[in-house]
Amino acid sequence: MKQSNVLRLCVYLLAIAALVLLATAALREQGPSFGPEGVQTTVAPTLPPVKQPVALLRAGSTRYQYEMLGTAERAAYDVILAQLLSFPESVAVQGIDSEGLSAVFRALLLDQPLLFHVSSTAYKFNSADGKVTAFLPEYKMDAAEYAKRCDEVALVCAQILAAVPQGAGEFEKELATHDALVYLCTYDEKAGERSSVYGALVERRASCEGYARAMLLLLELQGMRVGVLTGDARNAEGVVGGHAWNKVCVDGQWYHLDATWDDPIVEDEETISHAYFNLRDEDVAASHDFDDTRTPCTATDANYFVRKGLYFWALDQSAEQTMAVRLAESLDAGSAVLELRMASQAALEQATDELFASKRVYAILAEANTSRRIRTDTVYRSEMKALRVIRIMPVLK
Repeated sequence: MKQSNVLRLCVYLLAIAALVLLATAALREQGPSFGPEGVQTTVAPTLPPVKQPVALLRAGSTRYQYEMLGTAERAAYDVILAQLLSFPESVAVQGIDSEGLSAVFRALLLDQPLLFHVSSTAYKFNSADGKVTAFLPEYKMDAAEYAKRCDEVALVCAQILAAVPQGAGEFEKELATHDALVYLCTYDEKAGERSSVYGALVERRASCEGYARAMLLLLELQGMRVGVLTGDARNAEGVVGGHAWNKVCVDGQWYHLDATWDDPIVEDEETISHAYFNLRDEDVAASHDFDDTRTPCTATDANYFVRKGLYFWALDQSAEQTMAVRLAESLDAGSAVLELRMASQAALEQATDELFASKRVYAILAEANTSRRIRTDTVYRSEMKALRVIRIMPVLK
């Protein structure tokens, strides 16, 4: 690669931080632009501590997969990562075999969301005596195109981060970021950049890997610890397929976060779900299979329903009052949906019977309908039985 191109790339990447800061400052005046059209989904957008994307590729990132590598693999990871931004034809490595290189490459792609200029499906290597001597990456674009796309990603990051409330704790940062990403991106397995942050944030169409990498980038830019996890997942029809989601550390406890499965499948759906927001291992295991046990997820404090007071042991008068208040808040924010989670399958069956067979849901709708925006004689609903979640969708007038 020509020296002039390397220098040009460095200038582009160093300019990203300035672009983020400038764009964020401008957005503080304009307010956030994500969510249903005409609806501001968060308040008081402010300037968060945004890291320079180049630094994100170095020691400042979580490196969740890196921690699972052996000593020789970690050394190769560090060497390759330090050079990839210069578009080298080869990177000299030592002490690992082809299987070790495969593990290193996988870890790099999962840990480092800005390596979208490198092909994720193809690379070559040189070897001698059973050991890899050089890693030969394949690139999807040239340095100028990569710098341009980094600028675009940085601007969208600034826009999303500007909507995070000033002084927000880790739960609030995660929630605002999750909601912005799910509103912004549409699930699309056929999109060209479906597995990258560029696809999720700029083209706004991505697969599960794109969602997970975008969440990784956005949360790490806010100083949070987060990783990308991969495994298999079973949908409601029992179909099993490869899947990617996140593990997030909130107030010192790790949780599973699946933004992809919180995104409605319906193309014009303007509401989002929080069913997969900060789950324990035993909760997510109902639909997701994974091998990682290094950071056990056992806490419930930062689960969406627990934190929002929508986790119930039984559907009683107090629960119904809370539901009415939360639905009214949702309507005021421009989202006609209410989700609640029950503590057991028996409680789920009792709540379903009381709400819909006994029609107590209509009294809740009437109490929440202070703005007279919804009908109180009809409602849509769905259930996620594995997670014991009930989703109530009023009909707008």
